[in-house]
Amino acid sequence: MKARRWMRRIRLEKEADLACLASFLERRSRENQGVRECVRRTLFNVRRLGDAALVEAVRAFDWSGCPGAQALRVEEKRLERAWRKCPSRLRSALMRSAASIRGFHSAQRIRGMRFRKRGLRAGLRALPMESVGLYVPGGRASYPSTLLMLAIPAQLAGVGRIAVATPAGPAGGPEESVLAAAWFLGIREVYALGGAAAVGAFAFGTRTVPRVDKIFGPGNAYVAEAKRQVFGAVGIDSVAGPTELVILSDGTAPALWVAADLLAQAEHDVLATAVLITTDPSEGDRVETETERLLAKSPRETIQRESLMRRGAVITCADRSIACAAARALAPEHLSIVAKVPRAWACRVPTAAAVFLGPYSPEAAGDYGAGPNHSLPTGGSARFSSPVTVWDFVRYQSYLELEEGALWEASPWMERLARAEGLRGHAESLAVRRLP
Repeated sequence: MKARRWMRRIRLEKEADLACLASFLERRSRENQGVRECVRRTLFNVRRLGDAALVEAVRAFDWSGCPGAQALRVEEKRLERAWRKCPSRLRSALMRSAASIRGFHSAQRIRGMRFRKRGLRAGLRALPMESVGLYVPGGRASYPSTLLMLAIPAQLAGVGRIAVATPAGPAGGPEESVLAAAWFLGIREVYALGGAAAVGAFAFGTRTVPRVDKIFGPGNAYVAEAKRQVFGAVGIDSVAGPTELVILSDGTAPALWVAADLLAQAEHDVLATAVLITTDPSEGDRVETETERLLAKSPRETIQRESLMRRGAVITCADRSIACAAARALAPEHLSIVAKVPRAWACRVPTAAAVFLGPYSPEAAGDYGAGPNHSLPTGGSARFSSPVTVWDFVRYQSYLELEEGALWEASPWMERLARAEGLRGHAESLAVRRLP
């Protein structure tokens, strides 16, 4: 089968050519003014009208037959029923995934610190969040794995209250697998609520949905924009955009495996980014040939094909140095390295959020609980953000205790600094403690 060149092709001969990647970076960071305004109105209504705005949002976007606010919270007996009806093989998969995720995150020790010198005691106390809201997407797919990835670190951190919001389907309830996962994890506060309205409910609180201290979880453009707009009123993990995968290859892995990985990424969303960066000039053709074969039997062909045409690319580079520089510039959410010595490539791409080393470590394994969290920064924000960890569910409180002699010793230079800044009151606050 002859390869069809329907994915964008880019060739990089030298690092100066990296400028041609600017269109990629600009395209994924564009804001949609319509989305921003729609979210602003939704959040305003939730803050002003409370439950009435939530019911209206559910009727408009998810479940037209929603009878009222009493239907927003999923009853415990429904959660239990979902678990009882869950196929035994899916139950087993959920339990094994949870065990792997728990094992990995249990190693993330939460520690404060103490500092002492003569007459001074100071430090940081680690305190778990009192309440968090976890957003689990719905719609095109079911994501019980996302609930596991978010809830288990929260539980390990000792969060007092964990609330979950996930969209109600047309039949009037969230995905059964998500409800089953919630029951298995011991979570009983679940809301059939999605989109910007769910974010607003968590941020501002209503009669039915109490507010939380921090919101976690991925979602569509409306969810991401809502999190951006409520930040400050409530904490957020990140403003996550469409998912991204960059595959770094030297051409030694089977083209079928690379094609399968690209399509696994593309099936998420038409806005998902799947990019192959290779040092093998002929690999692009081989991979596209295999991609066509896989698409012919894929139930999600339409989404995958549009995703790869809009956001996919094959970037052929002159050598490993340029290939790694290209990946470093893209700062992807997921970086899969299918090369003979993957660690040698990985050390050159510190800007990726999650790295998958070698042909037997596909990104899909990370999605389903091999250990590390799959809730990750996107849109290039991996340059300054990190995967979700137990530490994200903890805040730190500093403390300071000075003895009289220590304050007397330090007060003169502290007062000089205060006066240099023009803050006489601060200087006086220190000075009065040295008066006889």
